[in-house]
Amino acid sequence: MAPTRAIRPATTVAAALCTGVLLATSACGGAGGSDSDTIVIGYSGPLSGGAAAYGKNIQSGLQLAIGDLNEAGVTVDGQEYQVQLQSLDDQYAPDAAATNAQRLAEQDDAAVVFIPHAGGIQAAQELNSSRTEFLLGAYSSDPKIVEQGNELTMMIPPSFTSYAKPFVDKLTEDGQSRLGLLGTSSEYGQEWTKLVSDEWNSRGGRVLTDNSIDYATVSDFAGPVSRTLAENPDVIFLGGPSQPTAVIIEEARRQGYEGSFLIMDQAKFEEMEKFTDPANLNDSIGVKPVRDYDDPGTDDLIDNYADEVTKERPVTSEVALNYQAAAIVVTAMQQAGSIDDPTAIREALPDALGRVDERFHVSGFPTEITDAGHLRNADLEAAYRTPEGEYEYLSIDQPDE
Repeated sequence: MAPTRAIRPATTVAAALCTGVLLATSACGGAGGSDSDTIVIGYSGPLSGGAAAYGKNIQSGLQLAIGDLNEAGVTVDGQEYQVQLQSLDDQYAPDAAATNAQRLAEQDDAAVVFIPHAGGIQAAQELNSSRTEFLLGAYSSDPKIVEQGNELTMMIPPSFTSYAKPFVDKLTEDGQSRLGLLGTSSEYGQEWTKLVSDEWNSRGGRVLTDNSIDYATVSDFAGPVSRTLAENPDVIFLGGPSQPTAVIIEEARRQGYEGSFLIMDQAKFEEMEKFTDPANLNDSIGVKPVRDYDDPGTDDLIDNYADEVTKERPVTSEVALNYQAAAIVVTAMQQAGSIDDPTAIREALPDALGRVDERFHVSGFPTEITDAGHLRNADLEAAYRTPEGEYEYLSIDQPDE
């Protein structure tokens, strides 16, 4: 089990959750290059606007890991370092993310930059191995990220292609044949919709009208839900951020729907439970809640998140997977003997996985990194919430890359 740790002051993480274009205080990162005894980890994400809660979840995971790394002590090639997070707000815009990443690498000497949205990741991939070199910590389940052949990319979460077949398998066990579509209308959502629709069709089922919604701008979901229910679906596919997903599920139940929900990986059960009666989520399949992992560091992360960030929201995979990833990157620096050579750090990642302190094993810690740069856990599981409200876990076979 992870060793007992002292609780750090709440200001450690609170300082890191500042918003704005550039975090200007020393705790959040200054505007110049790094000191000789500082390792800078860069982050570009949505820290304001509609996706700010999501962006701050990733930022919280990174900052909690950095606090724990500094507490334990970081030595690279015989020199002691303090790790520091430099954060820039991109408001979920791909062009802004790429500009921010370049700025973090060139002005702040960040050899590693984390970005948590597919558009920004792909924009940054156009410059990170040519114009400005940096290792890209890519937090998105879009498989296109590792299909680019970018040698300086580390993809953090499972690919959503892993989920479609087992999700459909589970929800067609009792002969369900009609699939309603209420996913988010983003590019990511439409790729998910196509994947699930193709899988459903392959079983001889019927895919009904696509009533996808822009989860970021639509607040009245009664109409799309009503149109979907008019076709009598056995299963409804939906998902986007957790809050609107929960509201749509609640609306469907309010209108009398008693069937199953197939929930894409962006929405999280533990968050949705905060926005609707948890019973509304019964008979649904989705991502396994972090609290149900038995990794050595899970309970400590949950406790420290409550103490240092908030007691009002649960730890989700956005927090947990980026907490793990920050520790993996710094361990790779130690193995490479370099804090500023992205290629050497990337090459050291396979060896680093087996050397990360167990306190950072919190959410299905990765057992491998593929040649394409994808962190993967051989024991990936999904969660089915039964009609009685209990969680069952299903093993997931991940496709080859």
